[in-house]
Amino acid sequence: MKMRLLPASVLGFLIVVAAGCTTASGPMHNLDVVTLANGTQAYRVQCQGLFESSKACMKKVNEICGDKQPLRVSSVDRAASGFQPENDPREILFVCQAPQPVVQQTTPTPPPPPPEVQSPRTITLNADANFAINKYDLLPAGKQALDKFIADSDGVNIGTVIVDGHTDSTGSKALNDRLSLRRAQTVRNYLQSHGLHAGQYEVHGYGAAKPVASNATVEGRAQNRRVEIQTNGVTAR
Repeated sequence: MKMRLLPASVLGFLIVVAAGCTTASGPMHNLDVVTLANGTQAYRVQCQGLFESSKACMKKVNEICGDKQPLRVSSVDRAASGFQPENDPREILFVCQAPQPVVQQTTPTPPPPPPEVQSPRTITLNADANFAINKYDLLPAGKQALDKFIADSDGVNIGTVIVDGHTDSTGSKALNDRLSLRRAQTVRNYLQSHGLHAGQYEVHGYGAAKPVASNATVEGRAQNRRVEIQTNGVTAR
């Protein structure tokens, strides 16, 4: 087991303040329990044999620490006359430190990509082809057009569905307002009951207030009689 060495910045604070009695000894070593300045219990092993190498000290150090990590506080090298120490300690002051847990580095899961924004979907129902005259009941052609709109919207999330009803300028304002609103409500009810899911529906009846063509001609009035459907906030599911 390799021994770690405390940094010099820490050694200045870890001065031995008291030495205990010798807790164990043998023909080749002495073992003392000491207390460091910060209150930590440490051990001091002294190897006595003339021909003993530092391996004898290290063997005792590892025996004392067992499965813990020996952490050297200081050491004293043996130096023969006329020779410099060669990192061959005959006295080692050390503490036994519990092994540090290994922190597993995990790769963070990337956030999901933002939903893909789709273009608004619109459809216009000509009232003459899709509703009975002056009524708000859907004809088969109107139901078929709405079924296709629902099928084309499969696989997307819709924030808002806006349904606007319109009429031409013939008839009273009250009649036109009521008829345009009832037709828009009929379309909304059909879409909801046939599986077009949306966060909310907005329904308006504008009567003759928003023409797209001149009400002075037959063709223009026919274009003005309509129900417009628009979707906002469409994202891929």
